[in-house]
Amino acid sequence: MSLYHRRAEALDDEPATRRDKVRALLIDDDAIDCALIARLAANSRHIDFDLTVCRSLEAAKALGQQRFDVVFVDYWLGYETSIAFIHDFARVHDVPLVLLTSLDEPDIRHIAFRAGVEAFLSKDDLSRQALESVTLAVLRHHASL
Repeated sequence: MSLYHRRAEALDDEPATRRDKVRALLIDDDAIDCALIARLAANSRHIDFDLTVCRSLEAAKALGQQRFDVVFVDYWLGYETSIAFIHDFARVHDVPLVLLTSLDEPDIRHIAFRAGVEAFLSKDDLSRQALESVTLAVLRHHASL
């Protein structure tokens, strides 16, 4: 039996992986996307998401000084983009921002990174694994700054 197989068997006998607690804010005006992301977060294997959902920028701003570990924000909110919000939020808060979008355009990525986004999460490829991976990556990166 290889070392890899012995390690895999040992992992099967270990108790469930410790789940990191992450306070997350989701800003998205699409009810279907909000429900999907909430379901993916609830089924996360590695993160215990405490997810707050806001369906508008106004609702997110009304949260005041509540603290979050990560913010997921949709690119299109109503008839405008979230870029101005991202820029203002990033200047005031030390929280990683993840842009949710179905538009994978280099111009959008460039503008969003300049505004303060740390990562992208494609709505076309949403999965539990993608949500966990992006969340853990931005939290690690942000902690190292």
